Order: sequence, then structure tokens, then C-alpha cells
Amino acid sequence: MVKLTIDGKEVVAREGQTVLEAAQAAGIYIPALCYHHEVKPYTACRLCMVEVTKGKRTRFVTACDYVVADSMVVRTDTEKVKKCRKLVLELLMAQCPNLPQLQELAQIIGVEEVRFSKSNDDCILCGMCVRTCAEVVGLHAIGFEGRGFTRKVCTPFDEPSEPCILCGACSYICPVDVIPVEEVDGYRIMERWHKKSRLVACSKCGKYFMTEDEFRFLQEKTGLPEDRLRICMDCR
Repeated sequence: MVKLTIDGKEVVAREGQTVLEAAQAAGIYIPALCYHHEVKPYTACRLCMVEVTKGKRTRFVTACDYVVADSMVVRTDTEKVKKCRKLVLELLMAQCPNLPQLQELAQIIGVEEVRFSKSNDDCILCGMCVRTCAEVVGLHAIGFEGRGFTRKVCTPFDEPSEPCILCGACSYICPVDVIPVEEVDGYRIMERWHKKSRLVACSKCGKYFMTEDEFRFLQEKTGLPEDRLRICMDCR
């Protein structure tokens, strides 16, 4: 086990844990938009910046990927840390000014105005959907395209992605809820990925619970017979 101090509070963490994980376990709030325990840290949003002192050296690090160490001193609410977070959030709000999640964070962090020219995007480029599709689902149906101001998340060539099974994991993991999923007339539709797939009904209760693309993917991956896969979680 590792002993460190976060905001004056002695915290015991497991070896290999990150500062963010240790803080969350201790009930200490550090804002983070691009973090989820199921995917590897990516340090995209930079909102989790903290001040870390090890020995005589103090520096700013991203809490989501910085591993704890014995006798480490972490400060999450110094004036420099707050100033850094406000700047990062201002940049995000300039890029995506209409996202309620960013506006809520602005109230928490204390951003009262955005000093930069505003765009009209809705994606904060955190990469959560891309990483979840690759690392958790095991597919690479979406990815990043372009650089700088033209960078975006999309399907290959911005056309319907063949590997996409419309499982909805990307929509579930998106921290700003901009990947909508619709289910209409027995189909699941994801306009952002230009994809539509027929839904499969549970053989017991008749409720739709996955897409045909997802069903075929699971058949290949598990080798289970069709009758076992056609039962929803509620009926198993």
C-alpha cells in the first residue's frame, strides 16, 4: 500500500493506482471528462490537473494517469491549479459553447466568461467513444480524422462503418451526450455514424434488446448457439 497526502488529508492507496483514483476513493473531487475506469487514461481534457510534490520537486500533472507514490503531496485546489482548469474549460467552452455539461462544470470551477472566439462544435474530442469501441468492444468502427481545427471523430471516410455493430457503447460512454441512439420501427439508428440495423427480439418476452449486427458479432465471438443468444438479460 502507498501513503500520500491529498489536500492535507492522509490517503492510503493501492500500488499502481492513479492520483485521480486515490482521490475518488477518498471522496476528494477532481473534475475529469475523459476518464472512465474501463478504458486507459488518455489525458485529453486536462481538467484533472493537480499540483504534485515529490521530495523537493513540485509540478503540475494530469491526475488521471499519474501514479501515486509514498510520501507524495497532492494539492487539487491551489490558485494555480484553479487558474489552469479555468483556462482549459474556457477553451472547451469556446469550442463547444452549447453543451450543458460544460456549463455545469463552469459553475463548479468558477468560469464566468469565455474570452476566446466561439465555434459551434459539439464534440470535445476526448476520445472516449473511440477508445471504448477499440478497447472494450474490440472493434475499430470509429476514429480520429484530421489535425488541429479540422480534427474530428468519425467513421472511415465518413461513410457507414462495416465493423460498427450499433451496440451503443460509444453513446453510453460519451461524457457530453452527443452520440444519440434512436430505436424506431424495429431498427436502431445512429445518425452520427450513418448506420442503421434491425433489432433482435428476445425469444421469451419479445422485447428488442440488441441489433442483428451485434447478434452476429456475439455469435462469432462466443460460439454459443442461436437459441441461447436470443434471450435478453431480464429473462436469463
